[in-house]
Amino acid sequence: MPPYPGDLAPVILTAIGALVLVIVISRLFNWYRLRALRLCLLTGTHPQRAALSVALATVIREFLPLLDKTGQQVRAIVLVPTLSGNDGEPIVAEVEQLGGSSSFIVRLAHRLGGTTRQPDDVAGALAEDLLYLYRHAASVTVVRQTLATAGHDAAIQSAAVRKPVGRNRLATLPRNAAQNEAEETVVPFRASPLGPRNGQGS
Repeated sequence: MPPYPGDLAPVILTAIGALVLVIVISRLFNWYRLRALRLCLLTGTHPQRAALSVALATVIREFLPLLDKTGQQVRAIVLVPTLSGNDGEPIVAEVEQLGGSSSFIVRLAHRLGGTTRQPDDVAGALAEDLLYLYRHAASVTVVRQTLATAGHDAAIQSAAVRKPVGRNRLATLPRNAAQNEAEETVVPFRASPLGPRNGQGS
C-alpha cells in the first residue's frame, strides 16, 4: 500500500531541519576558525598569551564583523616583541596594506622599550587601529569629540597633596607650617580713644 503524503511530512521536516542545523554549525565553525587564524601571538609566556587572548578577543568580536561589512579584510593580527618606525623610534602598533587592496595586517608590539605592555594597553591599540580602518572605509565623519574633564585631573592633584591625618582625626600641619605658626608675630592692640575703662590705669 503506497504511503500517504501526510506520512512523509514528518520525514521531510526532519531532513530539512537536519540540513539547516548542519549549515549553521558549519558556518559557525568557519567563523570561529577564521578569527582564531587571524590572531597570531609570536611572543610572551603562556600566562601572558592567555591574558592577551582574552583582552584581544573582545576587540576582535566587536570590530571585525563591522570591517567585513565594509569590505575591509584584516588578514592577520600579529603580536611581535617590538616594533620600530621609519626613524627607529619604538611604536606600539602598525597597519600594513597589502598591495593597495582592501586587505590589511595589524602588528602589535608586546614590549615598549624595556617594559612589557599590559593586555589592556595592547587591546586599546588594536581597537584604535581597527576603528581607524572602519572610519576610513565607511567614510564616517566625527561630528563631536569630548575632552577629558578637568575635575578628574583636579581630583588626582588634590589626592596627591592631601594632608596627613593624625590620631585625633585632625589634619596635621607640616613641620615648617607649624613652626611658622608658633613663631607668629604678636600685633599689639591700639589704645582706645576714650581712655582706660573701669578705672584701670594704662
